[in-house]
Amino acid sequence: MTSFTKILVAVDDSDRADRVFERALELARQNQAKLVIFHGLSVQSVTDAMPVMGTGIGLDLASSKAIFEFQQKHFQERTTTLKASLEALAQRAADGGVEAETAYRVGDPGMWICDLARSNGCDAIVMGRRGFSGLKEVMLGSASNYVMHQAHCSVLVVQGEVPAAAE
Repeated sequence: MTSFTKILVAVDDSDRADRVFERALELARQNQAKLVIFHGLSVQSVTDAMPVMGTGIGLDLASSKAIFEFQQKHFQERTTTLKASLEALAQRAADGGVEAETAYRVGDPGMWICDLARSNGCDAIVMGRRGFSGLKEVMLGSASNYVMHQAHCSVLVVQGEVPAAAE
């Protein structure tokens, strides 16, 4: 059996995130490995709180400034919450006897997962999947699919519960 020394676990805001983290923590304990706990903050989630303002054509300088400030405030709140969440997971790992560090990036999660795994010397990636298929996967993308095909190391995709309608 292959032994891992450093495992990147990618967590998100889904219901499956705790299950993914627990599986990575279990794997890290079994291998006496370090853990890198990562969250990819998509640009969409940063701008989701943006008020609907149409195309923006005809906005005056004051309105443009207010929108920019709103985005900056939302981004700061989001990253503050995210950092606290990642630190709580790192503490759970430490309480379980596993050394952990945290990281987050804004942008395409799949790309960042592969990049961080390589630059941090990780020899395994643990992540979940949203369960999209067909057109939804084409339109929204699939970080797990990207990582499985682009990662330099082993990838464990933790399957979530399959909804009855999807069976």
